[in-house]
Amino acid sequence: MRRGGGVLCARTVFHAIVRRGFALYLRRGWGQFDARMNENALRAWGMATTSALIAIALAIAALPQGGAALARQQGEPLELAQAPAPAAPVGFLVRFRGDGPIARSQALAARGGESVARREIEAQLIRQTAFSGLCFDRFTVGAAEVVLRSCKPVPASERGAYQQRWLARLDAMRAVEYVDANASVSAEQRAPG
Repeated sequence: MRRGGGVLCARTVFHAIVRRGFALYLRRGWGQFDARMNENALRAWGMATTSALIAIALAIAALPQGGAALARQQGEPLELAQAPAPAAPVGFLVRFRGDGPIARSQALAARGGESVARREIEAQLIRQTAFSGLCFDRFTVGAAEVVLRSCKPVPASERGAYQQRWLARLDAMRAVEYVDANASVSAEQRAPG
């Protein structure tokens, strides 16, 4: 593969390999579709590819983390900018008892009249000052409980105290059979728009 006593260059070698490979490709008929597959070759290539990807992932994981690692090495305090948690409504699961208007509405919802019961409960929450600050959110499955939520979003720093205050107030009411904190309120209250 030397030309005129010159040095063997990579380009020449590459072209020679490609020409020979293409000639073999055409001579053996490999250019036509062959449904057979060499499973051992496929398995070997799969293992090689997986090993290479794992090696790359380990190499990336071993890299220093830039400025954060440098600051820790130098003993400087590392400050991360964090956005304050957004204000969100606080929810409560409430089961009413007795023959009060909200308990009757909850029973009506359990019998299938949820739209009428919803309007009645919303009206009672507005009318009764003991529930001032709470709004109707939804009924649980089978109207076993009523989900009430704060009408206004509560900042994250005040949620715990707000929740404890309302749990104590609701638990002290005669018409409330039980009350518990609700982890989530309806989607339209969490994501406006």
